[in-house]
Amino acid sequence: MELNLKPAFFWLTNSTTVRSATFSAKLFWRRAIFRALWEVSPRRAIDKAVRVLLTPPRQRFSDDELAVLEEASLLPVPMISGRLVAWRWGRAADPAVVLVHGWGGRGTQLRAFIDPLLERGFSVISYDAPGHGMTGGEESSLPHILQGLNALLDHVGPVEAIIGHSVGGAMTAKALAKRPAIKRGVLIAPPASLIGHTRRIAAALRWPEALRAATQRRIEYRFGVGWNEFEAESARGEQPLLVIHDARDREVALGEGQRHARHWPRARMLETSGLGHRRILEDRLVIEAAADFIAGNRP
Repeated sequence: MELNLKPAFFWLTNSTTVRSATFSAKLFWRRAIFRALWEVSPRRAIDKAVRVLLTPPRQRFSDDELAVLEEASLLPVPMISGRLVAWRWGRAADPAVVLVHGWGGRGTQLRAFIDPLLERGFSVISYDAPGHGMTGGEESSLPHILQGLNALLDHVGPVEAIIGHSVGGAMTAKALAKRPAIKRGVLIAPPASLIGHTRRIAAALRWPEALRAATQRRIEYRFGVGWNEFEAESARGEQPLLVIHDARDREVALGEGQRHARHWPRARMLETSGLGHRRILEDRLVIEAAADFIAGNRP
């Protein structure tokens, strides 16, 4: 029996869908098929598990997102593996702030930050990571996302600050640690451990630890990067950093944002309550706090 696993990560990270009966039935079959495959053909189980972890969900752009893109200038970014689709709002002469989306997202998810940053005299650059949105591609990963961010930073020149959400926040910390010329950063709901994140996925799909560990080794070998390189402690910079995290985030626990803040010398922590993992990107107080921090004001 063949299983289409491409949407699996979406099912695991969309809290509205998780509550649906349709999700429950699909999750039941995914668990059953992985259990059977692991017993009959561990290699095939690992192949499919790799596909789950490297396939981001794809979602249509809303009318609001497309309207925001119409106000921007298209900014194609060359990469070794192709081209990154990016956009700029505001004047190219103004200091730039880069917005970095999370897994399964797209640059327009952070659109609520654009106008407040423009009002403070910045230009704003956003983009769709490899395997996401209009950049496209069949697969993605943390190395893909970090490579895309570095390609963008190299292409656009001096950047004043970066704001990153979720996995994009974790990759923002990695980029800031290597680029001291970038003056400030904001991490919103950043995961602190790729290993811990995949353990949550494995628990949801009832993978035995042996399957999860074998999948990790396969991906590490393929990219030549150890997953321990994506722990929060591996990124340490000297810039002022604001970490914003919600106490009721069900996808990335508050403790992970706190872990980033503890290990960054000049970090501040802003905790919210009741916004979760995604609505935090639409909250006016969060947006104003981030924009004020980027502008050098105390949020």
